[in-house]
Formats: sequence, C-alpha cells, structure tokens
Amino acid sequence: MAATKTFHEVLTELRAIASSRLRRPARMLEAVQLIARLLSTCKTVHIEERAGGIAFRMQGATERDVFSITCLLHHTGAALTLTTAEQAVAEQLCEGRTLAQIARMRGVSTNTVKSQVRQIFRKLNVDSRVSLVRNLCP
Repeated sequence: MAATKTFHEVLTELRAIASSRLRRPARMLEAVQLIARLLSTCKTVHIEERAGGIAFRMQGATERDVFSITCLLHHTGAALTLTTAEQAVAEQLCEGRTLAQIARMRGVSTNTVKSQVRQIFRKLNVDSRVSLVRNLCP
C-alpha cells in the first residue's frame, strides 16, 4: 500500500469498487490487491466460534493509521442453493423469457418472479441477466 494512503482512504476505494455497477475484472483485482496489502500488516488477536461460523478480530497498522478489523466467516454452501422454483425461473431466464412470460407460465404474479430473480442474483453473486446467462446457462 502506498505510504500516502490511510486506512480510511483504502476503505473508501474498496467501497467505491464494491458499489460500482461495472465490476470489471481489473477493478476486482485492484480490490483484492488493496485488501491483501492491508491484511499483510495484521495480526490475529481474537478468534471465537459462532453459530454457523468463526468470528475473528485482526489488528494492523499502516504508516499513518492503526486499525482493527472484525470478520465473520460462515459456510454458505447450503444456504445459497437455489430452490426448485428459483432453478425453474433461472432456466427460463436462460431461454430469454421476460418476467411476465415466466409469471404466466408458472401461474404466479410478476412480483413473485421479480423476488425470485433478486434471490437468484444474490445467491449467484450476479447483478444482471447478462451476467446470469454467462455464469449459469450452457
């Protein structure tokens, strides 16, 4: 990390990358590098088991800041599995159908399909139908 950057400046950059609608691989690599540099100065000071995961606190320092980071790591494999309904909606999105068409075919409201699409996006960590098709569809 450049000596001129404070911990707050690094976090501001990471927030900007995370909130950007354009999640280009180069920007994500930049975020990973910032996090790696930041964490390279840390030592683990506390670890405890929590329901479904592990909580830990790390302390570190840059040339201008001393900081503490608390993280919770949890297993999400089972929690992020698509439901049967979400799988069906995802398949229909892959086929290019609109939300209204999917709702009619499934006999549910368009709002139900919208909700299922939001859940699919969250679970698969995508932010558009194009990303969904690239990541999920054959």
